[in-house]
Amino acid sequence: MDSACTGRAESPCVQVQTQDGIALLTLNRPATGNSMNAELLAGLRSALRELAAQTALRGVLITGAGKAFSLGGDVRAYHRALSSDSFDAAAYGDRLTSLLSEVVLTVRSIGCPVLAAVNGQAAGAGFSLALACDLRLASRRASFHFAYGAIGASTDAGMAWFLPRVVGYPRALELLLEQPVLRAAQARREGLVSAVVEPEELVGAGLARLRELADAAPHAVRSAKRLLDRSLSTDLAEHLELERKDFAEGVASQDMRHGVTALLDGEWPRFQGRWPPPPRQGHGRSRP
Repeated sequence: MDSACTGRAESPCVQVQTQDGIALLTLNRPATGNSMNAELLAGLRSALRELAAQTALRGVLITGAGKAFSLGGDVRAYHRALSSDSFDAAAYGDRLTSLLSEVVLTVRSIGCPVLAAVNGQAAGAGFSLALACDLRLASRRASFHFAYGAIGASTDAGMAWFLPRVVGYPRALELLLEQPVLRAAQARREGLVSAVVEPEELVGAGLARLRELADAAPHAVRSAKRLLDRSLSTDLAEHLELERKDFAEGVASQDMRHGVTALLDGEWPRFQGRWPPPPRQGHGRSRP
């Protein structure tokens, strides 16, 4: 394992830069293809939790340093560990997949759009991380490797949950059984990525896309993500109840009041994610 990876949010394994409400998160183990050891995953979890707590955040872009997005689990570290008689493979696997699960759940908890800018190979858990994001852009040099079958492993990090939601169940099953390598153009045809751009344009295109999406009302974005995530596990009555609650909450926001006023005035709204201040203590009450 890379001794430089501390597992803290400021770990050199994971770099975060934020400007004007848009965060750029970079997986930073380029010498290993940004493979995911425990230290990188702990650092990624911490960084994502910090971003999830930032209410003013309007977008997150995730990419990889160097030539790869992420090659998934650190197979070389696993192979080295196998040489030890005391190595507990089951405990090792459980620890890493637990960290991966926390990373994926934190990605999904972020209330603003999360976009993966896939700059090179995305394999195994790296592919799963890209699928966990709301949207994906790919460099022309990007490729998507299922990778699990090559080492006799089952999926992790939500691969078998996200894939059918992106490409449909029959195609997802076919892909998991065949495990092809998907080049960027084919990934675009499959609907796995929304656009393919030149390598030098990737991060800029991703940031530009997030700036476009940042014009939306934060409550509407959070609600859309939450409702879509739950739509396949709730019946219609439950879904309508969730929508009712979210809509009622949005009506109370300053953003919706501003949006209605702007519409009637023929202006373009500028949403800020603001809510009315709480009533002053004793407001509306008579003196005892």
